[in-house]
Amino acid sequence: MVASYNYVVVLYNYIFTGDYNVCFRSRMKAPSFKALLLIAAVLQIVWGLVPSASNQVIGEIPVELYIAIRWTISGLIFLVWLSFSSGWSGVIKRQTVWVALLGIAGYAIASFGTLYGLKIGGVTNFALMGALNPIVTSAVAILVLREKPTRLFYAALPLCVAGLLTLVLGKHQISSWQVALSSSSLIIGAAFLEASIFVFSKKLKLHFSSIQYLTISQLSAAAFMWLLQLGVYRQTSAIHHLTSRGWGAAVFVSVVACVLCYAVLYWLLNYLDGHRLALFDGLHTISATLFGFLFFNELLNGLMLAGGGLLLTGLILGNLPRRKVQEVSQSER
Repeated sequence: MVASYNYVVVLYNYIFTGDYNVCFRSRMKAPSFKALLLIAAVLQIVWGLVPSASNQVIGEIPVELYIAIRWTISGLIFLVWLSFSSGWSGVIKRQTVWVALLGIAGYAIASFGTLYGLKIGGVTNFALMGALNPIVTSAVAILVLREKPTRLFYAALPLCVAGLLTLVLGKHQISSWQVALSSSSLIIGAAFLEASIFVFSKKLKLHFSSIQYLTISQLSAAAFMWLLQLGVYRQTSAIHHLTSRGWGAAVFVSVVACVLCYAVLYWLLNYLDGHRLALFDGLHTISATLFGFLFFNELLNGLMLAGGGLLLTGLILGNLPRRKVQEVSQSER
């Protein structure tokens, strides 16, 4: 009962302060390592619904218009959240420009690669190629942030690579190389952009609360996309093509993925290393693949299932706590 009350207090304090760290220090100790891993796992499974929802929307309106709509909805939600939490105090500073630029690159421009890759290759192919994200992001986090992974982490990465190759090979057996290569190129380019944003945000967001950071970056992405709409694409008249199902999918992506999932992700970065957290993208790949199969009847084969098993193995090895890794090493001796 007391624990439940504490979590209610934490949630209440976070809504009105925008600072997870203050809330946990004020009422309760930081979550356990196992709890953090469980939260990261659930986060990625829920995030796995996003490709299917996005596929519904881009089947009704142009990709560029969808990008503008989803970041507008999520950015405005964060703006309202910010108004009731930490406020705009300390937002106008030198780092604000960099946050805005990272938001444009990571949320707006990267979306071109991911969504066009999704549109060309389908949900399952997009999900399988998404397995590249943990590899790219982990490598960038280690190189840029100087994080020190465990020895088992280096054993986990080859397993993730093998899982990726197996998954992609399985998809290529039931698709054309032209579609696979074009969609893969778009998704790989987006992965490098997203990896850079993921890593550099850990340093920049020290100057802002999580809500301030996300408000600035997502509203900047939305403003950039609407400027492109006014000057280049001129697709706003296509909004009336969105059905109620399409609007529901767009709102789901904006609220659940762009707001809730990103808020939880940035909170987790306070407790987990970037390279360790990145490996959980493997769960996103597996869940998104299954949702593509369930919602769009996209094919799966044995190689895809084997690749998913390799990714899960790499995920478990790469996220063993350091004490557990030491116990494993000692038992091997």
